[in-house]
Amino acid sequence: MRADARRLLGAAAVLGAGFVGALLVGGRASLPRADFAFCNQDEISSLDPAIATGVPEARVLGGLFEGLTRPDPKTGEALPGMATSWECAPDGLTWRFTIRKDSAWTDGERVTAHDFDYSLRRFLHPATAAPYAYLLWFIQGAESYTGSAQPDEASLGIEAPSDTELVLRLARPCAYLPRLLAYYPLAPVKRSCVERWGAAWIATEHIVTNGPFRLVERRVRDRLRLARFDGYWGRAEVALDTVDAYAAGGITTQLNMYLTGLVDWMIKPPPGLYDAVLPRPDAHVGAQSGVTFFRFNVERPPFDDRRVRTAFLLALDRDGIARDVMRGGEQGSRSFVPQGLPDYVAAALAPHDPVRARALLAEAGFPGGAGFPSFEVLYPNNEVTRDFCEACAAQWRDELGVQPRLANQAWKVYLDSQRELRYDVSWGAWIADYLDVGTFLELFQSGSGNNRTGWSDPAYDELVAQAGACPDAAQRAALFRRAEERLLDELPIAPVYQRINLNLVAPRVRGFSDNLLDVHPLRDLSVDGPPVGPGP
Repeated sequence: MRADARRLLGAAAVLGAGFVGALLVGGRASLPRADFAFCNQDEISSLDPAIATGVPEARVLGGLFEGLTRPDPKTGEALPGMATSWECAPDGLTWRFTIRKDSAWTDGERVTAHDFDYSLRRFLHPATAAPYAYLLWFIQGAESYTGSAQPDEASLGIEAPSDTELVLRLARPCAYLPRLLAYYPLAPVKRSCVERWGAAWIATEHIVTNGPFRLVERRVRDRLRLARFDGYWGRAEVALDTVDAYAAGGITTQLNMYLTGLVDWMIKPPPGLYDAVLPRPDAHVGAQSGVTFFRFNVERPPFDDRRVRTAFLLALDRDGIARDVMRGGEQGSRSFVPQGLPDYVAAALAPHDPVRARALLAEAGFPGGAGFPSFEVLYPNNEVTRDFCEACAAQWRDELGVQPRLANQAWKVYLDSQRELRYDVSWGAWIADYLDVGTFLELFQSGSGNNRTGWSDPAYDELVAQAGACPDAAQRAALFRRAEERLLDELPIAPVYQRINLNLVAPRVRGFSDNLLDVHPLRDLSVDGPPVGPGP
C-alpha cells in the first residue's frame, strides 16, 4: 500500500473515532451494539413494501417481510418462503402456491393465502399508487385493474380458495414468476393493521410483519433496529439476534464507521481511496447487473427534442467517466440493458461522438450552445454521485457550450421530484430486481411508476407486451431487443456506465455471497466473534 493511501485510511479512522464518540454523547442514550450492523446509505423512503422503491429500502424490507418465495443468497433463484411449494399448469397460465402452516405475523396470528390475496390486490389497486404495479400486469385483468377509476375485483386473476392455497391466473405466461415473487414489493401486509391505522400502520408501535426480523426501534436519520422474530418459520436458520441499519449520510462517514468497527458492512467507499481499498481482503468486488444513467424530462423543452437528448448522450465520454471518475472497474455503457443477462444480447448504444453531438444541437436550434437555457441536473445527496454528475456536467459544458447547474436532494425528496417530474435532467440507476431482461425494459412502459421521464411510446409498449407474452425464449429476446433499440433511438435516458458491486465486509461475517443482484439477505448472515474496533 502506498504511503499516501495509508495516510488517507489513517485519517478516515481518526475521523471515525470522533464520529463514534459523537454517537455516544449525542444527547440520546445509544443503543447497545447490534450483533450485525451496516451502513444503509440513505434514510429509507417508506416501510410499506407496496410503495417503497430503492435499494436501501430493499435491504431493510427483505428482513422485515417475506413473500411467497425468497432469494437464494448465491444465485438469486427462488427458495420456499411463505409458500412451501408451487406448480404451474402446462399452458403456463395458472399457478398454485401452497402456503405454509407454520408461518406467523409478529402479532402472533397465522399468515394465510387470504393475506396474499388482499396484499396483491392492494399492490395493484390504483389508490395505492405502487411504483412497481406494472410488475404484475401479466396477471389476468391486472393492467386494467390498476388503470381503472373503479377497479373490478371479480376480473382480477387472484384467488385464495383456502387458508393454504393461493391461485394466480395469468393473461400470458411468466416463467420467472417464482423469482419475481421474492421481490419485496410483493410481500404481504397485515390487512387489519393497515385498515386500523391507515398511513400510520408502518409506525414502529403499529407495524406488523412476517419476516425473519421484527422492527423494534426507528430513529430517523440515525438507524433502524431489527430483532430476530422468534415466530418466524425458519427461526432456527436465522443466526443474528439484532441488526442495525444506519442511515449514515456521506460516504466518508460510512467508511469511518466501518474502519472503526461500528458497522460490519458498507457499500462502495470513496473512489479516491480505491487504490488503497480494492486490494484489501475484506473488499468484495464483482460484476453487477446494474446501470447508471440520466433521465431527461421530455415534457420540458428543450429536452422534448430527441436531437437534444441524443446530443447530450453523444457528448459524454462514457469510457473515460467509468475509468477516471468511478475508478472501480466499471465499464462505459454499450447498451441500456447491462451485458451478461441470460438469454439476451443487448442492443448497441451509439458511441461517443462530440462532433455529431454539436451538429445535432445546432440542428435543434442551439449552435455552440447559443440560446440553450440554463438547466438543472438533479441527484441524491451523495459524494460519489456528486462527483459523477460534476464530471458529466463539465463534459456537456465543454463539448456543447451549455450551462448545467447541479442540485442535490435527500433521497426521499429526490425520489418524489423524479416521480412528479420536477427536474430537467436527473441522475438515475437501476439494478436488476430479478435476473431477466424484463426488469430493465418494462421500466419505461407508459404506465410504469418507475418510468419518471414523461416519455410514452405506444410502439415500445407493444413490443414489451409482445415479449412478455411470448413463450419462445429466442423470439422473446428478439422482441425485447427491438424494444431496447427503440428506447436507444428515442433516448428519454442516457446510459453512462455499467455498475459493479463493491462491498467492504468485516472478516467475522459469514454467509455474505457475491452475486449479480448485489442482494445479501440478513436472514442468511451470521458473525463469528466480536466486532473489530470500539463500537458503542
